[in-house]
Amino acid sequence: MKKNKVKVEAFFPFSACTCTYAPLMEKIGRVTAKFKDSVEFQVKSTTSKEARKYSVQGACVIVDGVIRLPADFSENEFEEAIITRNSRRE
Repeated sequence: MKKNKVKVEAFFPFSACTCTYAPLMEKIGRVTAKFKDSVEFQVKSTTSKEARKYSVQGACVIVDGVIRLPADFSENEFEEAIITRNSRRE
């Protein structure tokens, strides 16, 4: 049986220059690559309906709709969030 994937949503202000959020995207990419079989990754605008749902104001990552990580999160912190949410599926 295939288990559900952990949903990772990255929110960015698309009106800003990509150079402002490229390092964050690289960090997200490094972490999600480690969990490629168990993570569903989406990039969304800070002006999207999902951003309003989560009260997102600036760049951040939402893990499974439950864990909010600010733009300055550590890779270890992000990995732990994915592992925690993934363990709830097993």
